[in-house]
Amino acid sequence: MPARYDEFVLMDIESSFEEAYRAATEGALALDRSHLATVAVRGKDRESFLQNMLTNDVRSLAPGTGVPAAFLTNKGKLVSDLLVFKSDDTFLLQMERERAEPFRKALDRYIISEDVALESRAETEATFSLEGPKASGILAELAGISVSDLDELAHLHFRFLELSGPSGLSEMPARITAQRRELTPRFDVTASPAAAKSLLERVLEHGALLGGESVRETRRIEASRPRFGIDMDESHLPLEASLEEAISFQKGCYIGQEYVVRLAHRGHVNRKLAGLTLAGNEPPAPATPVLHGVEEAGAVTSSAFSPAFGGALALAYLKRAYLEPGTEVTVGGATATVSSLPFARSS
Repeated sequence: MPARYDEFVLMDIESSFEEAYRAATEGALALDRSHLATVAVRGKDRESFLQNMLTNDVRSLAPGTGVPAAFLTNKGKLVSDLLVFKSDDTFLLQMERERAEPFRKALDRYIISEDVALESRAETEATFSLEGPKASGILAELAGISVSDLDELAHLHFRFLELSGPSGLSEMPARITAQRRELTPRFDVTASPAAAKSLLERVLEHGALLGGESVRETRRIEASRPRFGIDMDESHLPLEASLEEAISFQKGCYIGQEYVVRLAHRGHVNRKLAGLTLAGNEPPAPATPVLHGVEEAGAVTSSAFSPAFGGALALAYLKRAYLEPGTEVTVGGATATVSSLPFARSS
């Protein structure tokens, strides 16, 4: 059973989409992130090992910072995208929960004589996010630390007091990570399932609302975050999935680098994940064809109605000939315009 806080989350307290979205833009919104899991990497060779495995430069990271990255097959296909966080003695690799074990097993095969230990925390940690203009104030009050100035993927650890039965108070560890690609400030809170449940209860007591999957997906698509298993899978190359930010073209060798560099030098891929802004409010279903006249230009992977953009948005793989921003296409009978990612709102 995934590590989360089911008895709490499954209570009938989720706000309506409209209330939750308003909280994310005007107040504070809590969202369950138990679809995420972490693999911890320890050992004295951890940094050099990951530098040789992952697509981004982890050697330049300072403790408390992070970067997006990917782990590839030797043919350059995705095993998983991930976020890499550096702490004093550990690297924390966060990804979709369903990818954590395949990722750990694939990475483990490359450990030969290196002093590296991999630890899955899928069953021992839970994550929720708090986002909105009031999120940093609530977290500062609960954690006793300022988070408003944290840069993208910066993270810090803190401890909070928790009642532990007749034995009295005990200190519970947790960490906060800043996610700056959202339309409003977002902070992810990770702790043991029991501690996460307690912190989530306190966040709601401080005025945050709890949102469900629909608003979480809307916020993800607005932020142009492709999700493994929805917008990409093991058949995709990282440049096809618009994961340029996860790749360093200056670092040394890593698994699958030859194929990434070859595509980069070619200057294009045959298909690529792009954005679509639709004229109407109805989001198209996954796999809906994208047409340019009578020609099939691609297909939708995920979509949502976005109040911030005033209409439906979609992520879709498009053939190279139709990737130019501003290209007019049709999706399910509705007019749409191709957009580069991330989506840019007009004034």
